[in-house]
Amino acid sequence: MLSYRTFCVIRANLPFANLFALQKNILVLIGMIRCHLSRLMGERKLKIVDVARETGINRGTITRLYQETAIRVEFEVLDTLCEYFDCSIEELLEKVTDE
Repeated sequence: MLSYRTFCVIRANLPFANLFALQKNILVLIGMIRCHLSRLMGERKLKIVDVARETGINRGTITRLYQETAIRVEFEVLDTLCEYFDCSIEELLEKVTDE
């Protein structure tokens, strides 16, 4: 398993265009928490800027959750999103395991 420090070292040595793909691949290797924000937003035909404006959550935070590139999220953000979408935490996040 790669540590966060190893991830940063690998990341520093790659061209910028490859960072997004690498980050997603490493998160899959480590084991992943899937965020269903994009599905919830799609069902309601919402844009990232709409959710940011109406919840007060930083647009960058919502973007990272939407694209599933977030490495950490504050509980307050998760609570706000659950209230906004009137859903449970299980509908927003899912633990994905290798089988």
